[in-house]
Amino acid sequence: MALTEQQKQKKAKQKKQRRKSGSTLNNSSNLLTEKISPYLEHPFYECLIPHNLFEAGIGNILITRLSPQGEVVIASFIVDVYCLGIKKTLFKTLPLPEYEQSFKAGIIKSHGDYAFTKIKPSCAKKLLDGAAEYAKELGFTPHKDYHALKTIFGTEKLGFCWSRYRFGKDKMPFYVKGPNESSADANHIIATLEKNCGAGNFHYHL
Repeated sequence: MALTEQQKQKKAKQKKQRRKSGSTLNNSSNLLTEKISPYLEHPFYECLIPHNLFEAGIGNILITRLSPQGEVVIASFIVDVYCLGIKKTLFKTLPLPEYEQSFKAGIIKSHGDYAFTKIKPSCAKKLLDGAAEYAKELGFTPHKDYHALKTIFGTEKLGFCWSRYRFGKDKMPFYVKGPNESSADANHIIATLEKNCGAGNFHYHL
C-alpha cells in the first residue's frame, strides 16, 4: 500500500528525531570523554568494589585517579552482576579530603556500611566488561555513558587479572526489581529474559 503524503512526512519527521537523538547521545559521550582525557596521565588512586558484591547482586564500583594537585577524578558504576549489567554511571571530580570524608563515606553508608575491597585496575575493568557482556547476552544494553566513562582506564596495559567473576545467581540470570523500576519496566525485563533465555531458565523477584 502506497503511503499518503501525510504518512511520508510523519516517517521523515520520526527519522529526523532519531538522528537528532543519536547525535545528542554522541555529543554527550564525546564531552564526557574529553572531561576524562586530561586525567589519564595521572596514576590510579584506588579501585573499589563492595566486598559482598556477588552476594548482594548489585553494588557500586569506583575507579579513581589522583592528580598531583590532590584532585580525584571519579568514575562510578552501579553494576547488577545478576542480570542487568551496568545500570547507572557517574563522573565527578573532588578534592581528595572531600572524596575520602564525604563522597566515599556516603557510598559505603549507602551499602549498609558494608566493607569495600580494593582491587587492581585490570580486575575492575575485567569485572565491568564481564558484567556488560553478560547483560548483553541476555538482551540488555549498558547505561548510555558506560563506554565513554570506561575511558578512565586509559590505553596503557593494565596487566593480567587472575580473578574469575561468575555472573548470574545459581548459574542463571536473576532479576530483582529495583526501587526506580516501574511495573512496566519489570514486565519488559522479564519478557526480554523469556525471549532470550526461555521460560524456566531464569529467576526473578518483584
